[in-house]
Amino acid sequence: MIKHPEIQRKAHAELDEFVGDRIVTLEDKTNLKYVNGIIAESQRMCNLLPMNIPHKTMKDVEVMGYKIPKDTVIIDQISTVMHDERYFPDAKAFKPERFLDANGKFFQPPELMPFGVGKRACLGEGLARLELFLFTANLLNQFEFGEVEGKPITGERVITVTISPTPWVCSAKPRY
Repeated sequence: MIKHPEIQRKAHAELDEFVGDRIVTLEDKTNLKYVNGIIAESQRMCNLLPMNIPHKTMKDVEVMGYKIPKDTVIIDQISTVMHDERYFPDAKAFKPERFLDANGKFFQPPELMPFGVGKRACLGEGLARLELFLFTANLLNQFEFGEVEGKPITGERVITVTISPTPWVCSAKPRY
C-alpha cells in the first residue's frame, strides 16, 4: 500500500470523515468500508500461509475427475485461490475497492480465506480480524506512510513456512 499514495489518500479521507484525530475503536468498523477493503486486499496479497494445514479425506471422493481415496492426506493451497483471476480480476494489482459493492459497502467473498477453511480454520480468526482492524486503522489514521528515497520497497517475498517481505524501511509522518 505504501507504493500507492492514492489509496492512502482515500483511507485518510474516510478516516477524517468518520473518526478525526481520536483513536479508532471497534464501533468505527462499519463506517470504515475502504479501510476494511485495504485490510482484506492486504491479506489477499500477503497470503501469509501459502498452504493450509494437512487434512485427511474421510471417505473416497472425486474432485474434477480425480479419484482421491479415503485417508489420503491433502493440503489445500490457499494462494491458488487468492491469486486466481476468476475470483480476483487483475489479481497482481492492489485494489481495495474489489471488496466494495456497487453501493460502496464492504463485503468479503468466500474466495478470500486468509485464515483457512472448514472446521480446521484458524481458531483465532475472530480476534485476529478485530486486531488487524484496530492496528491498521489507527496506524493509517495517525500516520502518512511513504518510501524512503534511495531505499525502494521491492515487494519481493521470502517463502518459508510462512511468507514474509524482504526487509524494508518506510517513512511515517504524523498526520495531526
